[in-house]
Amino acid sequence: MSIYSNSRLGCFETCPLQYKFAYIDRIERDKEAVETFLGSRFHETMELLYKDLKCKILTIKELTDYFDSQWDKEWTDDIAIRKKGRTKEDYKNLGKRFVEDYYKRYHPFNQGSVLGLEKAIFVDLKGDGKYRLRGFIDRLVQLEDGTYEIHDYKTSGSIPSQKDLDDDRQLALYQIAIENTWNDVKHTRLVWHYVAFDKEMSSTRTKGQLE
Repeated sequence: MSIYSNSRLGCFETCPLQYKFAYIDRIERDKEAVETFLGSRFHETMELLYKDLKCKILTIKELTDYFDSQWDKEWTDDIAIRKKGRTKEDYKNLGKRFVEDYYKRYHPFNQGSVLGLEKAIFVDLKGDGKYRLRGFIDRLVQLEDGTYEIHDYKTSGSIPSQKDLDDDRQLALYQIAIENTWNDVKHTRLVWHYVAFDKEMSSTRTKGQLE
């Protein structure tokens, strides 16, 4: 059985040789970029926020303190800072601002029922189980009207066009997986949180587009 992901497919489409080096030869990659490191710490903080909602709403200080502790715990000198004049603390403070902005925008976090966090999904590409695509949904939500929402957090410093989002393959594949998992999925909304801009963007797919 072969397992793929949207990022692996994208790597192959960009450069088959790069795919070979990374996923077949498994040549060690360059140092992790600080931007990637920041994104991972933000995702961890959001996971804690929504996981604890079952019992309580964490305070903004509890969340930023958690972001701080995870940053310090996971940081190594191998993390690459490539922008001149930027420091580790600059990026750490930036990440905390992302957390604060998100908190203020969505508090008290009652926008639907959370069905999954960092939820693993699989799509059987041929129907025989031989080729499967795997992904992880940052947050899966069901609204009161039954609509499913697939949420994805982005910490990048640029915003895509609506056309780019409407052409996005990753969350559309996640939608296929969700529709194959539950028989009550009638309407699905794909949602991206561009936290560097405190901006929410969304898209939908028709049956034809998913096909």
